[in-house]
Amino acid sequence: MERFRYSLDKSSKKFVCPNCNKKTFVLYIDTETNNYLTTDFGKCDRAQNCNYHKAPPKGKKAYLIAFLSLSSISDKAIKLTDLNGVISIVPKSQILEQSKNDCWITEWYLKNSTINYLSNESKYFNTDEVCFVNEVKEIMQPPPVAPSFHSFELLEKMYFENRVNDHLTEYLKERFSKDEVFKAMQDYFITGTNFCWLLSTVFWQIDDKEQIHAGKIMQYDRFTGKRIKEPYNHINWVHKATKEPDFNLCQCLFGLHRVNEDYQKTIAIVESEKTAIIMSILLPHYIWLATGSKGNFKFEMLKPIKKRNIVSFPDKGEYNNWLDKATELNALGFKISVSDMIEQTDFENGFDLADYYLSLQDL
Repeated sequence: MERFRYSLDKSSKKFVCPNCNKKTFVLYIDTETNNYLTTDFGKCDRAQNCNYHKAPPKGKKAYLIAFLSLSSISDKAIKLTDLNGVISIVPKSQILEQSKNDCWITEWYLKNSTINYLSNESKYFNTDEVCFVNEVKEIMQPPPVAPSFHSFELLEKMYFENRVNDHLTEYLKERFSKDEVFKAMQDYFITGTNFCWLLSTVFWQIDDKEQIHAGKIMQYDRFTGKRIKEPYNHINWVHKATKEPDFNLCQCLFGLHRVNEDYQKTIAIVESEKTAIIMSILLPHYIWLATGSKGNFKFEMLKPIKKRNIVSFPDKGEYNNWLDKATELNALGFKISVSDMIEQTDFENGFDLADYYLSLQDL
């Protein structure tokens, strides 16, 4: 397996973004020394509002080729005779370094040529004249770690025995009937908790085999129903709150356990768990699932519903990304359509389907 020497820091540390000045910046780290690169190399987590990303430059990889002779035949080409007597015409631009008996030729050219080369005789050339190059390192693939699951005893204890009236549920009761909210809470096992923050909400990720992959904790404003994002995003996990250091998080779609309720229903996918809950009340003829983040609209997450008819409703600003991903997945046998309804509105990026329907109620 290959990986780059410099990669984004996988810890939870965040720094001030040089572009938007928010503390949402993930720095690049040298995997050999564990030291950070300079503070301009990194990626901002505010993908829609900032999208700053400066990665270390990648050099050109080249391999050492020994030769019997090397002679110029034009301004742009060289005739190379290797040790086996095989003659090749090589563009001068692809020879990065030359000595008396050998030369370094780019990997790109060699892969499309008949020249033999040894894979262990390679190096990177920094053609951009910077102080370092993000070179690829060969690493051993670690054995896969089995995913961890929460017990149903934990869910039952939090959902039934230690009930907490979370802010999100109270907000929903102001918008919908108590019966509608109660059914939604039962359908998705919406759980109030005082873990991490008072009156927060747990969104359980339960798969189609009734295995509990995760409990995502988020805090909402009681009156607006919006997530608390200041002074930082109020998001955490049950396994961290219960101090399970060996818990191997392997997420699944929120609401995935519901797909077995009705095999004839179309599955609708949104990003936000809250949106899935609200839409299950407003449009119950769909089975509503949520990815939990824009980046989770991907094969690994959607694989359990590959054979189902799927319609996705990306947030404002994400339509093209989800459309591209759906096109890739459909080529693999999925049946996904992507709605541009929210993309066609004049609302700001991040506006979603629930926001749209709730705004209609407020008219």
